Amino acid sequence: MAKELSEYDKLEGTYQIIRLKRLERYAFIPQVIGIIMVFALFTYLEGAQMVPFYFPVFLSMLVVSIWILVLSIEFFVFRLMEINFRKSESAKFLMASRSMKKATTGIVIFGILCLILFTPFMTQVVSSYSSPEEEININGREEITFTSRGRFNFMMVESIEVEILDEGEMVEVSVWDKPMERKLNRNVGDPTQATMDEAFEYDMPELKFEEYVLVMETSGMARVRYRINYHIPSSRMFPFALISLGFLISNAVFAALMQPIKKMHADKAIYR
Repeated sequence: MAKELSEYDKLEGTYQIIRLKRLERYAFIPQVIGIIMVFALFTYLEGAQMVPFYFPVFLSMLVVSIWILVLSIEFFVFRLMEINFRKSESAKFLMASRSMKKATTGIVIFGILCLILFTPFMTQVVSSYSSPEEEININGREEITFTSRGRFNFMMVESIEVEILDEGEMVEVSVWDKPMERKLNRNVGDPTQATMDEAFEYDMPELKFEEYVLVMETSGMARVRYRINYHIPSSRMFPFALISLGFLISNAVFAALMQPIKKMHADKAIYR
């Protein structure tokens, strides 16, 4: 049985606040469950698998991020309504003050995130650190297995480079799918070897997630440096940069709305 509210509670706005809190739960809980289900569904539809491990979260995170932005705006609206229902000057002041602090923290966090995502240099640094590079000695044949995309579907292979470090040596280079049934650099004009004078440089086509094999062959011994260049396409970063900007703007607007409320009730508030 629900607790019966006294006339004092009703006068202080408790009844409206309880109804508001109940409405907030009814609005948020189904959406949170929906976010979890949508994340799992989109990840599954994008081809998630365990062997080889692939957990494509790009599309899932994009949809979920937009939904969370909508939820945050809804949260701001409910906070404004709750402050309006509060009768105590101290309660109004404290809620406005705390809301401003949270909004200011959000402005700082999403401001930094927005700056990072809008700056090409940062994505170039991430791509550079994520691109495997190694010097190896080849005696006859060497195979390097790699994936055409990053495990989380944010990065993809842009190109492959093989450089000979010993003068006079030559290495035959080819790129195959994992079952070794289809050679990628088979078209006329595609590079097929690396020498001291000319490195092997192959621009990878945009492929779905699969394992591929870089094959290097030589008649004797050779010391080579190979590099598999992963990069983050702008189409992967720009949507998240816009969403971060949306969070930044919504927090800034919320803080701007809280400032006059805080100032209005500051003088009459008992608690601070």
